[in-house]
Amino acid sequence: MQLPLLFSVCGVAQATAASRAFRQALSLVDTGPVDAARGLLVQMETAREHLWRIVIDWPKLIDEPAEAGRAAPLQAMMAAVRKAVFADAGAFSLRAEPRSDDGALHAQIDRLDELLARLVFGSSPAQWLEIDGASGLNAWTRSTDTVAARLLREVSRLGWQGVGATESTFLPDLPEVGLNRRLDAADAERFIAEPVWEGRTCETTPLARQTDCELIRSLRREYGTGLLTRLTALLVELARIPAAMREATARAGPADSSELGAGLPAGIGIGQVEAARGRLVHRVVLDDGRVQRYQILAPTEWNFHPAGVAARGLGRLPDGNGTTLRRQAAMLVNSVDPCVGYDLRVH
Repeated sequence: MQLPLLFSVCGVAQATAASRAFRQALSLVDTGPVDAARGLLVQMETAREHLWRIVIDWPKLIDEPAEAGRAAPLQAMMAAVRKAVFADAGAFSLRAEPRSDDGALHAQIDRLDELLARLVFGSSPAQWLEIDGASGLNAWTRSTDTVAARLLREVSRLGWQGVGATESTFLPDLPEVGLNRRLDAADAERFIAEPVWEGRTCETTPLARQTDCELIRSLRREYGTGLLTRLTALLVELARIPAAMREATARAGPADSSELGAGLPAGIGIGQVEAARGRLVHRVVLDDGRVQRYQILAPTEWNFHPAGVAARGLGRLPDGNGTTLRRQAAMLVNSVDPCVGYDLRVH
């Protein structure tokens, strides 16, 4: 599987989605441990992507220099996790088998815990997750001097907690039969470029995945889906990853093969993965063993739809001078977490 080499962002998630799509199209069945092992790689990649965002982009939002070098250990940790769960075998081969070294894997999860405590939370991620409301979050920002705490402190100091708040529909589960029908339609390319599901533009972001967190619920009640809620949701997701990885190593079991590609025509496969920036979909159509059609529906197309969450949030920014608007817009775009570079213009 060469897909990770083609994508500079979320290559592991791309390869995982591709392997699931090809598995279905070829009527192959992976065991639960294979999916769980790949899921661990996606989780580690999500941690890396979020941490890069925090140390590279977040400082710029408060006029500080980027701290990219501080996240450098994540590259080696990513490689070590892959080796711990697949040894030297191909992680994304269609017939891959995990060969987990639990000791080595847990050592890397512990390293991740320590790195996040030092660079982001000022305490263990598990302790940070005990914050239960806006007042507790404010207390954390005042008592901690990481770049994440400084950014949230600045948002609160400026009174921008609710900036960009808008009504939002979170992307629901996408049934594969319906998704296949939509991607096979005559206007499939338009759907991929500007996706709408059941007549609604949807968002697929860290916020969409963290709605079960009481801290996020509390912030939404007070500030809606504004800056403070969105930035905090990314921190919540990041803080949850070490525990999620430990849980995943303990619960791997046989897969229910009856659900793999159920209802899809022969030769068609769809893979869905929750990547760092949102739901990623790959679809492949095979004809006599050859790829006839390959489609990718990226989270960016949902979140940056012309009528999507980013556009609506930007449209709700309060009137102000150009400098203020530009700074608010940059924070909002970053909080939605774009997958690619962007050019911000204030007219």
